[in-house]
Amino acid sequence: MDMNNPSTMSSEDYHHYRYSYNKSKRIFGLGSHDPKYYDQIITKLNLQAMEQQHERSILQDQTASSRNKKKRILLVDDEPDICMVYQMVLEDAGYECISYTDPVKALKEFKPYFYDLILLDIKMPVLNGFELCKKIREVDKAVHIIFITASEAYYEKFRGQHFADLTKINYIQKPIGNEELARLVNMIIANSISID
Repeated sequence: MDMNNPSTMSSEDYHHYRYSYNKSKRIFGLGSHDPKYYDQIITKLNLQAMEQQHERSILQDQTASSRNKKKRILLVDDEPDICMVYQMVLEDAGYECISYTDPVKALKEFKPYFYDLILLDIKMPVLNGFELCKKIREVDKAVHIIFITASEAYYEKFRGQHFADLTKINYIQKPIGNEELARLVNMIIANSISID
């Protein structure tokens, strides 16, 4: 029987030889010469490359999305004209601005951890700005809140007497020009700093 010539082998010898040969190839790490074996390897490598590309693509999309995501501002002022003008100025500056003239409705529809900045008027009916601020901070301690008022000294004294637990209070003085409002908001959001 010639081991190099399968035609001279018995059927049993041939299967034993083939099994031994395949087993030795696996032992020595030679793999299979079957084209399906290489197709499987190539397919696995291609799938891995596609998965890595997909992961990179998702990461790039997330990075671009976070860069392009408009910052959100909540504006609450009971004077409709002021509310409308401030909203237009902030939207022109590239922000998403959600405004309310009713502080109770603003509180009812408030979404925690949704806004990057909140601008509040102080003197409002039913729920003044300090009360609204206090209630908002009960559900979202991280949000930055700025008060817009014409009487900063008066309201700071009022806050000290009635809302002493509210700290880190910042004010924007009314009247404020459109460009100045946009500049201050840009500075606050870009640097995450307080106005003193």
